[in-house]
Amino acid sequence: MGLTMITSASNCDVLVAGEYFCDLIFSGLGDAPRLGAEHFATGLSIVPGGTYNIALAATRLGLATRWCCDFGSDIFSTHVLDQARIDGLDLRGFRLIDGPLPRVSAAFSGDGERGFISYSAPEPRPPDLSCLRLHRPNWLLQTFRFEPDWIEFVHIARQQGASVFLDCRDGDFTLDTPGVRELLALADVFSPNAEEAMALAGTRDLDRAVALLAERVPVLLVKRGAEGALLVTGKDTTEIAPPSVEVVDTIGAGDAFNAGFVFGMVNGAGLAAATRLAVACGALSTTGTGSRACPTAEELARFAPMPAGAWAIGPRPDRPAATGTTN
Repeated sequence: MGLTMITSASNCDVLVAGEYFCDLIFSGLGDAPRLGAEHFATGLSIVPGGTYNIALAATRLGLATRWCCDFGSDIFSTHVLDQARIDGLDLRGFRLIDGPLPRVSAAFSGDGERGFISYSAPEPRPPDLSCLRLHRPNWLLQTFRFEPDWIEFVHIARQQGASVFLDCRDGDFTLDTPGVRELLALADVFSPNAEEAMALAGTRDLDRAVALLAERVPVLLVKRGAEGALLVTGKDTTEIAPPSVEVVDTIGAGDAFNAGFVFGMVNGAGLAAATRLAVACGALSTTGTGSRACPTAEELARFAPMPAGAWAIGPRPDRPAATGTTN
């Protein structure tokens, strides 16, 4: 398979690294699907997923964002690429593979619960190291990949001056899995949700999980959904309560949280203020379907006013606006 890089050299605030998914979301099911039965949903949405949601949230907040991601010639890649153009994502980090690269997830919901059936092949590759030289990110924000080639990518990003924000993901791995501790040692900020934190630490006690993980990263941010977030630095723990919103859909809230935190740090907020912005950004994202309700910087500022001087929105002459082109 051949490939084409869509690239152009310029600084960026954040480089998002991770795979796309095309999400087929079935709604209005009375029961969970089961073998031997046909089920009809009352609603269907086809939307981009995976790290698309992080890239979109960061872009809407006005961060100069590059998303380093592979796409193929399949219909799922094509749909997400088309939506990326519509949503104004910068295309310069995309790698176009000459061949199919399907990554699809069928999500179903009913009785307040969700389930997923996903397919992804082959395993995601890290971006080319040339992306780091081309885009010179202030922050690297990526999913929790601890294979040797991904660890090398994160290591080089740190060497070139990027701060590293690691998101987490579901998976059959713990702190004892080869590569996990090595990856965590490269993180400036690590942000699992509560379930991911406990699974990674191998305990059902959240306090114990937080203590174990906080020993390995300078800043630990634990997402707790409707309970807000925990900010842990060393032995200091701060609980950030969420604002009250009318929840429509929680998909993508964690991705919006990640983007909100990086947005705060890029705009001069301290850790506590950036975490409050992250919680507010995640909360706002739940007021619409999927990632459609990710806020702009102005919407976030109105929703989560900060003390004077806590952070600032303004033109960033050192971070030129993104204008992606295809070739």
